[in-house]
Amino acid sequence: MTAGVAASPLRRALGWRWTPYVIPTAVTAVWLTYVLAAGEFGRALERWPSAVTMAFGSFLAGASPEGGGAVAFPVFTKVLHVPPAVARTFALSIQAVGMTAASIVILLTARPVEFRAIWLGTLAGTVGLVLGLIALGDSSTPFWESRLPAAYVKVTFTVMLSAMAFLMFQTRQQREYGSMQMETWTPRVTVGLIVAAFIGGLLSSLIGTGLNALLFLFMVAMLGMHPRICVPTSVVTMAAVSVVGLVILGIGHGQLDVALDASGDVVAVGGAAIEAESASSHDLHGLWLAAVPIVVWGAPLGTYVVHRLREEWLVLFLGALATLEVLSTIVLVDALRTDLRLVLYGVTSLAVAVIGIRVLATRRHAILGLE
Repeated sequence: MTAGVAASPLRRALGWRWTPYVIPTAVTAVWLTYVLAAGEFGRALERWPSAVTMAFGSFLAGASPEGGGAVAFPVFTKVLHVPPAVARTFALSIQAVGMTAASIVILLTARPVEFRAIWLGTLAGTVGLVLGLIALGDSSTPFWESRLPAAYVKVTFTVMLSAMAFLMFQTRQQREYGSMQMETWTPRVTVGLIVAAFIGGLLSSLIGTGLNALLFLFMVAMLGMHPRICVPTSVVTMAAVSVVGLVILGIGHGQLDVALDASGDVVAVGGAAIEAESASSHDLHGLWLAAVPIVVWGAPLGTYVVHRLREEWLVLFLGALATLEVLSTIVLVDALRTDLRLVLYGVTSLAVAVIGIRVLATRRHAILGLE
């Protein structure tokens, strides 16, 4: 069940040329009105590194199955020294804006998507996100920090990104780009997709992204579907779960409610006083505010470009990003040079992921009951 090819009413009313600009223009106008009325334009400008980071991250969010968190999380934690929990919530909160804008453009312009995967992936991913926050996080901390060591969270993200790049490279080598629609949908396919989305939701509770990557991996490796339908499907699904993350963490837990003192230090989060920390690393509200007008244009632009991009270029693009991620982890994560267990965890996890993808892809027909 893919998206129909008929034009939507809004697309017919506005014409093809103007449809992708409606949502970004509206959001930008609301953002500008708010920052001027609330006197927070200067605060947004001071967080310019966030805007610069998401200029590329938002494009990636719309153009690939990796999400804006694929750029935001490593840059924030490794370069800007933002705590992983803050980077996680930022990724979910900003994806709720950028990837939602991209999703609306995808649906308005009738790009092909697999709606069954979106519904199942959103439900299972939301459950995984919530359970991950409860089981792996500590809600008593200002930013619902993970109970797992920060270095392990960073390495887990690197492993996930590398596994996706491997799958895309393997697909390119075999010249097997798959089908544009799923003809046979067995109960096993439903179970498999739910499991993949649930695990992706767990990862998203740690790093702010992951559901889109796991859903993409499952659809390409196990269902044998074409990346051109898997990418927009993963974007729409991650956007929906990111909205849930924004509601739970940003609004419900109060993480976007950050108060600063006269010197710009964070003094309260969610109305609760905390020890003064550097505003540049803990001012989640300012970081998010600075990136909103960037992502609302960048993510839809990414969907536009990838729809016209040859598969070979998409593979090279993902491979280059994964390579950069691995190198940055090796160079910037100091614990890799002192913690042998962390090194073993990273190597073992990557080996299991790569071998697992090969085995599952080879036996996917028998596993899922496909013809």
